[in-house]
Amino acid sequence: MLKLGVEPNVVTFSTLINGLVKGSKFSLAVSLFDEMVENGCQPNLFTYSIILNELSKMGDTDRAVRFLRLMEERGFKPDVVAYGTVIDCLCKNGLLKEALHLFSELKVKGSRPNIVIYNCLLYGMSHLGQQKEARRLLNEMMDSNILLNVITYNILIDAYCKDGMICEGIEIVHAMRKQGIEPDVVTYTILVDAYCKGGMVSKAEDIVDMMRKQGIKPDVVTYTALIDGHCLQNKIEKARGVFLLMTKEGCAVDISSYNVLINGYCKAKRLDEAIELFNEISRTGPTPDNVTYNTLMQGMFQLGRVAAACKLLGEMLASGLVPSQVTCMILLDGLCKSGKFKVALRIFQAMRNSGLELNIIFYTVVIDGLCKSGHIEDAKELFHELSVNGLKPDVYTYNIMINGFCKVGLPDDAYELCRSMRDKECLPDSISYNVMVQGFFRNNDKGNTTSCRNGR
Repeated sequence: MLKLGVEPNVVTFSTLINGLVKGSKFSLAVSLFDEMVENGCQPNLFTYSIILNELSKMGDTDRAVRFLRLMEERGFKPDVVAYGTVIDCLCKNGLLKEALHLFSELKVKGSRPNIVIYNCLLYGMSHLGQQKEARRLLNEMMDSNILLNVITYNILIDAYCKDGMICEGIEIVHAMRKQGIEPDVVTYTILVDAYCKGGMVSKAEDIVDMMRKQGIKPDVVTYTALIDGHCLQNKIEKARGVFLLMTKEGCAVDISSYNVLINGYCKAKRLDEAIELFNEISRTGPTPDNVTYNTLMQGMFQLGRVAAACKLLGEMLASGLVPSQVTCMILLDGLCKSGKFKVALRIFQAMRNSGLELNIIFYTVVIDGLCKSGHIEDAKELFHELSVNGLKPDVYTYNIMINGFCKVGLPDDAYELCRSMRDKECLPDSISYNVMVQGFFRNNDKGNTTSCRNGR
């Protein structure tokens, strides 16, 4: 176009920017946006929305807010949709205070928030356990003649159910019906999941029967919740029955359904059946994800199938999946508990060298392994590295070290470490004292035993 002497206009730039975003080339899209402005071509609402939507999808809250301000600085008034996009991003990332600030700002500017914005805020409040504030906002919506929809009610029902308040959730279902809004598959699935997690699988099955009678077809999420409920009750055959019913009814089984059932088999120590189901996925099912591999790997380690777990890790790497922190934790913990301390230590060092961000749990697992294998000096050295790496040991980490010192006949070191806990703002618990008392008895240290019993 430029060679032909034709200057691209806002439509051309917007189309290109949109194409780059859809092609997962966001940095290039931003560069083109900047170039557009530099060339004197003013973006329109569509152009701004493309960038703003993508920032929100990425969860980049800081840049999303800054971009909203940029629109204002350039004389472009953000509309309710633009504000809603950023408010949604903030709420999903737990930044409710900032979301409420934008909500107030929108109202001060004379704009009327829509149902989407209210639902975003309700979600943010409910997710943070602020049920009273959510109720207050709901009343504001009704006073402002905002027509509530099924999404609004589902957010509230889900919040109550996650807090174990299923009866209150049911009351909201009755309330929505009085308002002429019928529950949908999401509403019923929330209740099914809540009953299953609460150990009331028969009530969950009643809900599924009610759905069918009302012509609402259970979806993959509904069935997966029911499978999980049976697995939690160790009723694996019933779980398998629901799984087979899904496929019979033509419901597309996703990897989450397989993961839940594999987990159920592993928890029931029916590892061979879990492996058989995993192989079934590889042949005909959806692509296994990190959760699939992590679940099966943990089951293998727990039943002493160390070689099989390590082989599975190799298959995971060969599939192109990148091990998550959970994967690394399962691997370290499994190797340490299987007595493969040297291998675990090598992998731990490789993790540190790779720049992987290791939290206190990683260090605690390795310290525990070193203590149990009698390498107390190595454990002590790693323990002292915690503060250097900006990590703060918790009472569980301290108790492992105290126990380690006592087991190798170093009760004085255990006693001093316990005394230092108070200075580190980590108070000893009953386990700390019990471990030390047992250690002092083993080492015939009557003086420290008395001091320990007196909590000194």
